[in-house]
Amino acid sequence: MQREIEKNINLLKSRIEQVSQNSEKSISEIGIIAVSKKKSLEHIKIAFNLGLKDFGENYAQELQKKSEELQNLKIIWHFIGPIQSNKIKTIARHANWIHSLDRNSIVDKLNRECKSLDKVINGCIQVNISEESSKSGIDSSELMSFANHVDSMENINLKGIMVLPKITGDSKEEMRKSKELHEELMSVYPNANYLSMGTTSDFESAIQFGSNLIRVGELIFGKRL
Repeated sequence: MQREIEKNINLLKSRIEQVSQNSEKSISEIGIIAVSKKKSLEHIKIAFNLGLKDFGENYAQELQKKSEELQNLKIIWHFIGPIQSNKIKTIARHANWIHSLDRNSIVDKLNRECKSLDKVINGCIQVNISEESSKSGIDSSELMSFANHVDSMENINLKGIMVLPKITGDSKEEMRKSKELHEELMSVYPNANYLSMGTTSDFESAIQFGSNLIRVGELIFGKRL
């Protein structure tokens, strides 16, 4: 297992380096989130020991279990799934980042929970860039007003936006639009400098359109069974 994961990470870094030569970002500016949902603790330990420090989880209970079991490792945990109101306490306690902020009520409750824990959590606003009803996220037209609300929270550090472009069809147009939205956000909130965009299937295109935080699971760990 270790040899396979090591080979996969080296291949991923090589592909990032290659695409970064034709993008605005250098390889050192592009962060990798290893999406570890449904993966074992052993998978995560191997990837961590091979140099990956950021791991992404979609489910609050799985995040809790893994962060507790691996608390001796200095892992940066990213919550990247849809947020259920009744799971916010768990997410606030165990995540360092949350990528799916999309409702005022969620932001308010998350801020209160983080305040009670005396911690500041890094937050990205999820924008429904593909305008698909099946996906979470705010409408792009609401970004600046919603960002103002997030930025007003003492215990949430606004770090950028997260998008899930369509895998086929208009994906590059949606990536271009995402880049423009992120630039608009940064013109007012310069510290919101992360564009979380790109997965195993499209991270190279995402980097070309300004992504500096990619979420990759299958390419690192192999297909989920």
